[in-house]
Amino acid sequence: MEHLGALWGQAPAVTRSLVALPLSLHCAGFAWKPQLQLFMDLSLVRVQNGIFWGILTSALWEPPQGILSTVFALLFAYWVLRGLPNLETSMGSGKLLVWMMSASVMINLMFLLLAFILDAVWTSLRWQSVWPYIPCHGLMTLLMFGITLRSLANPEAETSFFGVPMQQKYYPLVLVSIFVLLNGPAALHDIAALAVGYLQGPAKLDSLLPSSGLLQKWESAGCRLLFGRSFFGGRWIRVNEAAGGTGLGESQSGLPSYHVIGRGHGQHQDPSRAATGTQFVMFQGSGRRLGS
Repeated sequence: MEHLGALWGQAPAVTRSLVALPLSLHCAGFAWKPQLQLFMDLSLVRVQNGIFWGILTSALWEPPQGILSTVFALLFAYWVLRGLPNLETSMGSGKLLVWMMSASVMINLMFLLLAFILDAVWTSLRWQSVWPYIPCHGLMTLLMFGITLRSLANPEAETSFFGVPMQQKYYPLVLVSIFVLLNGPAALHDIAALAVGYLQGPAKLDSLLPSSGLLQKWESAGCRLLFGRSFFGGRWIRVNEAAGGTGLGESQSGLPSYHVIGRGHGQHQDPSRAATGTQFVMFQGSGRRLGS
């Protein structure tokens, strides 16, 4: 508990929000799941029925579905609490908040597009279509998006998935393929996150982020409802206090890290050396958690 208390004490405002809000909604779901699903969940059939707000809110919703879903929610909250403060310190709270909101909306729109196309194909072939009813929710989509960006930041670097060597640019494809095999149509949101991650560079999606000057105006005057506030007691890191860097695709960004093993050596190296030709190995080594 002291370890968790220390992590919470050091966590800035947006990090605390992304820990507290999903956990609070998950716990509330045990009592008010139907009501919360109406406002938080996203699926094609909901949008077709005029329920659009899940496009904005679904990332915060991890519905309770038994003890395993609660364990997963707790583990994911721990990863956020441990890994996201570095990213928030680098980008600043305002830029991180806008980036995550924008990424979530783009992933959700891609999810709806894919569900619509697949439903049209299934219907034209007179197959029974489940695509309108597949839900999209939770921060896992943003995690997959972040993993894709990290992998594409140094695409030719070597990595290993359970001992199988590959280039980093193929790692997200392999990971999502496994999710598809395990979860079937329910993995559609992972495919959407993967697609947006691969499009981020060619489509220059990071150019949609507001400039530092605009964020400073929002923090000092304009959007005080969201910007410049100490959510859950955490410190808001202003643009002029940020360490620098966009955090998008950078190896030091605080997104889930690889276990790094030097060529010919058995020691872990600093993840910030990832771009210098170091070999990346996932799920190997001394058993440290993903994100450490």
